Amino acid sequence: MSEADPKPPLAGGRTARTRAALLAAGRALFAERPFDSVAIDDIVGAAGVAKGTFYNHFEDKEALITAIVAEIRATIEARILRANAEVTDPPARIVRAACVYFASAVDDPAQGQILLRNDPRGSNRRTLNDGLRADLAAGLHSGRLLLPTIDAGLLYVIGVVHSLLLAAVRSQDIHRTVATAQQLCMLMLRAMGVTYMESELIASQAADDILRQRLHHEDDGPADLAG
Repeated sequence: MSEADPKPPLAGGRTARTRAALLAAGRALFAERPFDSVAIDDIVGAAGVAKGTFYNHFEDKEALITAIVAEIRATIEARILRANAEVTDPPARIVRAACVYFASAVDDPAQGQILLRNDPRGSNRRTLNDGLRADLAAGLHSGRLLLPTIDAGLLYVIGVVHSLLLAAVRSQDIHRTVATAQQLCMLMLRAMGVTYMESELIASQAADDILRQRLHHEDDGPADLAG
């Protein structure tokens, strides 16, 4: 059993399809409305299943949204691993991860809305942020970052990522928003003790590799966010 879903998935083709239908219905509804505004009746109606069937897959509505958020975050975290596969510098790794979150919300604003509105357990979970915590610790211990505590740095980066998600889902001019995202990442590094020139260089490189690359390939479909 995972933290994301207290009930294990049921086996079999039909049950797998039913679970997938519930997850898809939940994604659509939670992207449009806050958690408290979505009823289980709404979910089963959109999925086209009986209400009793819902409880064969999820204990309650929170279990469903938690499973949805876990799926979204797992996909983004896998992209971050690819984006940072050959990057060792902690400030660069942190900024590139933030850019992947931003690009993911640009590619799929609905999932960005879900992350902004409907993560019932919040983003500050130890298991979720092990990679970020490790990068902050490495940056602090090497002198690359100046932080009062790792926990303070963690909360600060989470706040910046939240702002990036908000900018992505509200964007009217994606090119201008990408520039704003780059600037916000630069300010984040400056706040963590990186020099102005280096902060500008790191943020610019991350934006070029992850965000502008996506825009360059948008006519061919969403670009791989591996960086």
